[in-house]
Order: sequence, then C-alpha cells, then structure tokens
Amino acid sequence: MARRIVVGLDGSEYAANALRQACESAKSYAGTVIGVAVVDSPGIESSSLGAGIGAYEYARRAREQKLSDAHEHVKEFLTDFEKTCTEHGVPFELAYHDAVPFQAIVDEARCADLIMIGLRTYFHFETQEEAGDTLRHLMEVGICPVLAVPKIHEKPHNAVICYDGSLQAARAMRAFIHITSLTPGSSTITLLNVTEGTVEDEHVQIEAAQKYIQGYGFDVEVITKPGRASEVIPEVADEKGPCFIVMGAYGRRGSIKHMFFGSTANNLVRNEKYPLFVYH
Repeated sequence: MARRIVVGLDGSEYAANALRQACESAKSYAGTVIGVAVVDSPGIESSSLGAGIGAYEYARRAREQKLSDAHEHVKEFLTDFEKTCTEHGVPFELAYHDAVPFQAIVDEARCADLIMIGLRTYFHFETQEEAGDTLRHLMEVGICPVLAVPKIHEKPHNAVICYDGSLQAARAMRAFIHITSLTPGSSTITLLNVTEGTVEDEHVQIEAAQKYIQGYGFDVEVITKPGRASEVIPEVADEKGPCFIVMGAYGRRGSIKHMFFGSTANNLVRNEKYPLFVYH
C-alpha cells in the first residue's frame, strides 16, 4: 500500500488525472497526498541568457514577468490541488518549490512510497509548449516507484507485469504488488516474458515470480511470447483490457536510457492507453 504519494502538478489534464488516481489510492489506504508545484526558475533564467547589451533590459523585464506569471500559475495549481483533495476527503500536504522540476519531485519523494505523474509533463510551461523531460529524469534517478498515467483512461482491473528475470524487473514486480490498488481474488495479473532467444533458467524464474504473486492472493496467468518487447507488450495489454503495465527501467541487456527510453517505452508513452508503473 502507498501511504505517502507524491503528485507532480503542472496544470495539465495528465496531472489532473494523476491527482485523481492518487486521491482514490490514498483514500483506500488512509494515505496522504503530497502535491508538488514548481516554478522552473533555472529554466526561465537560462531562456533569457544571450541577449546583447541593447536587449539586456528587455530580457530582464521579460524574465521577471515570466517568473511572476509562473508563481501565479503555481499558486493556482496548489489551490486546485487542495480543493480536489478536500473533495475526496484525503489528507494532503502542499509543496511549493522554486527549482528544477524533476529535482523538486525527487526531494519530496525521498520519504514517499510512490510518485504519480502524467505520461506527458508540462512543468516548463513558461519556456516551452511541448511536453518536457521530467518523467525521463525521474526514471534515471529511481528514488521510488513511478506511476505515469495518460490524461484519460479506464480504471485498470488487471496488470501486465513484464518479467525477464532481471533484478530491475523483480524490483518493479515486488513494488507493484506491495502498493497496488488491485484486489486479490477479483483481479488477474499477467506475468509476461518476452523472449528473443532461449535461456535455460527462464522457466524457473517465471515459476518463482508466479509463486510470489500468488502468495498475495492474486490469480496469475503466465504468458511467454517470442518477439520484440516494443511490439509484444502493447499487444498483450490490448488483449487484457484496462490494465497497468509494470516494468523495470531497464532489463538484462540494456541501460536505463536504452531500455526505458528506447522503442518499448516510447511506444507505450506515445500510445497513452494504460498507466505505466516503472521502477529500477
């Protein structure tokens, strides 16, 4: 169970959905939701660098205006956060940071069980319109499990746990089972092993993982399929309907950037169908 849940607030629909999910989880387990709103002062400052002597005063005023606007937006984020938590009847804490967004979330997550954030993040709202890289940075740090959610999705009733026998996959599996909102006896967990070759001990590892999950009362379906993870995982998730996808940040043969930010995770993030639970 997640007793302390950190939620990144950036004013987007993604963040709003993450907050709703966090409130539902906190209400089920008597938890507390920590809302993190950030003024990206370093980003705003760097966006104003490079102006010539004649443009210096203009750049200074523009920077001050952006900072002022950002502080006002962040206050609105926190007001909406407080209202949502109050409506759900869950305890909450406000966290107002003037810092690099991902670092602010990491600081709050040092004593938390879970980070909930959008699959797309917009913390750099004063300096860029496109989605930012906060999610990627959180994956690299790995301070605690991260649940990244799309802006709209059906409530998951099942989970697909991607398991390759690696330490990272094992950690993600255990973390998810410990804090999942799924109910044993009414939810089926699919243990998915995507094979690109033959490994003698894979069946033993899968059997051990299956027994571990069953020990928590869940029905477990084991699926072993050959192919590319970037193709197989979405296919299985589509077959299982509304579900969580659980995976380690990287696997046996890859680095964090290669595995999580390669084709597999990029496809899952781009499709925006299912919440993605990641840990390493």
